Amino acid sequence: MRIEILCTGDELLTGLTTDTNSPYFMGKLFELGEMVARSQTVGDVREHIIEALASLRSQCDALLVSGGLGPTADDLTAECAATAAGVRLVENTEVLAELKARFARRNFAFTPNNAKQALIPEGAEVVRNPVGTAPMFIQRIGRCTLFFVPGVPREYRALVDGEVLPRIAKLIEANPDRVFRAARLLKTIGLAESHLDAKVAPLAKIHPRVTFGFRTHAPENHLKLLAQGATQREADEALAAAERDCREALKPHIFGADRDSFASVLGALLRERGATVAVAESCTGGSVCELLSAPAGASSYFIGGAVVYGNAMKEKWAGVRPDTLRAHGAVSKEVSIELAEGVRRACEATYGLSITGIAGPSGGTPDKPVGTVHFALATSAGTQWQQQRMIGDRERIRLFAAAHALDMLRRHLLGVGV
Repeated sequence: MRIEILCTGDELLTGLTTDTNSPYFMGKLFELGEMVARSQTVGDVREHIIEALASLRSQCDALLVSGGLGPTADDLTAECAATAAGVRLVENTEVLAELKARFARRNFAFTPNNAKQALIPEGAEVVRNPVGTAPMFIQRIGRCTLFFVPGVPREYRALVDGEVLPRIAKLIEANPDRVFRAARLLKTIGLAESHLDAKVAPLAKIHPRVTFGFRTHAPENHLKLLAQGATQREADEALAAAERDCREALKPHIFGADRDSFASVLGALLRERGATVAVAESCTGGSVCELLSAPAGASSYFIGGAVVYGNAMKEKWAGVRPDTLRAHGAVSKEVSIELAEGVRRACEATYGLSITGIAGPSGGTPDKPVGTVHFALATSAGTQWQQQRMIGDRERIRLFAAAHALDMLRRHLLGVGV
């Protein structure tokens, strides 16, 4: 089944807005065992949108079109969809009434341009937008089903999850030429993309019915496995065999699969062990605490943290001794250890985790160049320490340093060393 994406909007071509919608849809579609054949972006130009719609609908079985359904002058998608299909643009009275009621409930004035969102191509199926004003509509032209959704990410995702994907799943099931597929996304950390590729390259030859793909989602790297078979059972079995071999080859770098997040997996490990953690971080400025606290229920294992940039705060909040700072400097093994032990002691946590380093772009020395980062993990059995040289700009160094610190904790919880 051929599925394509068409995104509309000048903001996507000028760099003012990054397209986060398409990767979201691609990831969800991959879970159904399908991949997007092509993604295209056009600006807010009538001729370009009409040309793209007319061309794409003859090439694919399903087309997801996003953007341009708002009330402003540059929102042209509904008009272009009608023109491309050779039908009129008509006012949907139910949509109009719902729009007016929505504005009234919020005590907002309903201006004439808001009525534009009730104009739908004649014959299209209208689907209510559960979180916004612009409705989704669906056209069926020849073999192609065209799904038109708003470009606002919150609205896009609600409609993709609730309406588009279930309909595409039915199209897949009804396809007489259907190839049965099964998919898995294995997520790794602490492993470069090239190293990930090298580790699984021999396995691709052993599993010819499985396509191996890769995705970088810094600081993570993901392995995509897509199996095919004459039956669903055959595809499932091919996937299971490939996944089993990949997990064996990549342990302990794999932390989860599919919709797992690193923070939620780490949180589950802490909860299973009834353990708590406290953090003292310098160069990452609170990033570790933000990641730890992201999952719901994080308060059951995350006690708290201290962002200690100044030496005085390292002494006052994390118990680092002034003599240690004078003798070794803030960026040192000794200080990282005292930070971890001090915050663990102060918070009465099972584990104390610390980071101190030089994120740049300035502050480096020949002995401690930019990217030098010290990590420590304090436990009841002692304190583990590591030093890393992170490569990249300030943002990348901070991102990877925070991930490395949490991966130290994950590996310790799994008993695989740091």
